[in-house]
Amino acid sequence: MIAEVTRWVAVGRLKGAFGVRGEVRITPLPIPVACILPDPNPQRFLTDDWLMAQGAWWLGKESPAEPAVQAMDTRRHGDEILTRLKGIENREALQAMAGTRIWIPENALPELPGNHHYWFRLTGMQVLAETAEDPGTFEPLGVLDTLLATGSNDVLVVLDATGEERLLPFIRDTILKVDEQNHLLHVRLMPGL
Repeated sequence: MIAEVTRWVAVGRLKGAFGVRGEVRITPLPIPVACILPDPNPQRFLTDDWLMAQGAWWLGKESPAEPAVQAMDTRRHGDEILTRLKGIENREALQAMAGTRIWIPENALPELPGNHHYWFRLTGMQVLAETAEDPGTFEPLGVLDTLLATGSNDVLVVLDATGEERLLPFIRDTILKVDEQNHLLHVRLMPGL
């Protein structure tokens, strides 16, 4: 299975053993979701319920390893998740796994509605800006380096060929098209940007 998958996403981190029933504590890792605003119902992150519903997890510190493990009797415990891992019930073994990440293949992530995009799929995209002189014509602006979460909307950090940063709001007035398949982002620069 691992050879067939090109991209993995870390969705949780084991914190060590819990109690005496062979359970392990898990901290879910957020998978940021960008939303082109305005949107009536922006979803910023996947829920813990989604993680708890996954039948198989791959474990590893820096990358996933075979074979996948099955999570059993998964439940919430405050901000953490408790589960038993099939075949790993020894408390010392579970404690030694602290810091291990839970991985899933990217194609196992749920599809997002129209204007929502996983941050990790956006980073590295070529950003093309619509020219003011000829609307509908686009010129290279740079590469999307990262995203910033702010109180009102996400902000794109675009690096041009010289390494200079340009900040663009992730809103409908700026974002014209997100083309994940071709790894392109079409934008319209607002006055002053």
